[in-house]
Amino acid sequence: MKKIIFLLTCSVCLGAASAQQAYTLEQLKHLAAEKNYSLRAAQNAIQQAKQQRDEVFTKYFPKVSATGMAMTFNKHLIEADLDLPSELQMVLPAGVDLPSNIAIIKNGVVGAVTAVQPVFMGGMIVNGNRLAKVGQQANEIKLEISEDEVELTTEQYYWQAVSLKEKQNTLNSVHSMLAELEKDVANMVRVGAVNRNDLLQVQLRKGEIESTQAEVESGLTTVCQLLAQHIGKTGEAIDVALPAELSAQLSGGAETKAALIALPLSIKKDHQSAVAATPQYRLLEKNVESHRLQHQIAVGQNLPKVSVGASYSYHNLMDGNRGMGVLFAGVNVPISGWWGGSHAIKKQKLAYEDAKEQLEDNSQKLVIRMNNAWAAVETSHKKLLIAHDAIAQAEENLRLNKDYYRVGTTKMSDLLLAQQQYQSARDRFTDAYANFQTKQLEYRQATGQE
Repeated sequence: MKKIIFLLTCSVCLGAASAQQAYTLEQLKHLAAEKNYSLRAAQNAIQQAKQQRDEVFTKYFPKVSATGMAMTFNKHLIEADLDLPSELQMVLPAGVDLPSNIAIIKNGVVGAVTAVQPVFMGGMIVNGNRLAKVGQQANEIKLEISEDEVELTTEQYYWQAVSLKEKQNTLNSVHSMLAELEKDVANMVRVGAVNRNDLLQVQLRKGEIESTQAEVESGLTTVCQLLAQHIGKTGEAIDVALPAELSAQLSGGAETKAALIALPLSIKKDHQSAVAATPQYRLLEKNVESHRLQHQIAVGQNLPKVSVGASYSYHNLMDGNRGMGVLFAGVNVPISGWWGGSHAIKKQKLAYEDAKEQLEDNSQKLVIRMNNAWAAVETSHKKLLIAHDAIAQAEENLRLNKDYYRVGTTKMSDLLLAQQQYQSARDRFTDAYANFQTKQLEYRQATGQE
């Protein structure tokens, strides 16, 4: 019965494990690029800017308006008594009397259609369209920045998960070592070869490992949940596939170090010349262009405006249908507008100068960012090499302490310390490897590389 329950439990665990899809880093990046909220928001901002640009383009066309009205009055709009000379009666036909009053316009319909074509608006229409185009281009650059941020976050989550999974593997390996050691020491205690204190030390260390396993498991669950939300799979159980090269480095010896020795110089760029390729610099350029156009629009608001137009009106208030067309041209000169307008122009001029200063200041900071990013690549590479050497040293130290303990020339505390150093060495290498991968991506993004 116990055997059946054990088999059922194993099958349930295997079913739960199989439900979790293990994603590679490239698969995660692809999903994040498709499903991440911040990218959808950035793409939506581009569409909004495009609609804004299309709206501003319509300012080139005539403004056409129409109005109409039907009306009726409770009495005639025009009423008057007539005092006509009596001599007029003599010329009228027989039976026709002179009217004593008149009453006109009791009801009717009026309407008009007007079209006004702007001829010169102080450059505001032209510059407004240019500004809308710059706005769309700026949002496209912001999308590039968002894509970089999403890619970096994806990579950071992935390597956090990989690091925790490798730590799980190390803990499982150490736990197995301790379980074997516990059996051996228990046998040695029974025959009186060692005292019970050694067994207690092993059991205490085993308990520490089990506690750490629980912490790592909790951390891995949290990272995977964050990663699932990041790639648009909130609530789904996901897993990450361990990179084969990391496993090879952890299990290999000195010969595997050759793949780590050389710095990735192929990604190294000249930082001064690379600045212009970065989306941050191009966005700053668009900011300068935007302020230049806003300054020109402020000037245009205080220049004369010229427009031409045509209008046609109709009414039937009098007898019959009556229509009339008219052509017109107009000039609007904002004379008093210059009192406040001159200050608005100066304000935009200062904002334009500030944008140019900001471009220069931030371009220098971008170079510093590149320098720091490359320094971080070099530092993480050095730490990786040191951590790789430490694994071999820790493995050899553990092997020697095992042998020494078996022959009784070392203490249990020394053996457990060697085992702890072995665990720490593997964990440090895993963290160093993950950090090195992330720092390379940060440098590529800092220098505007795809």
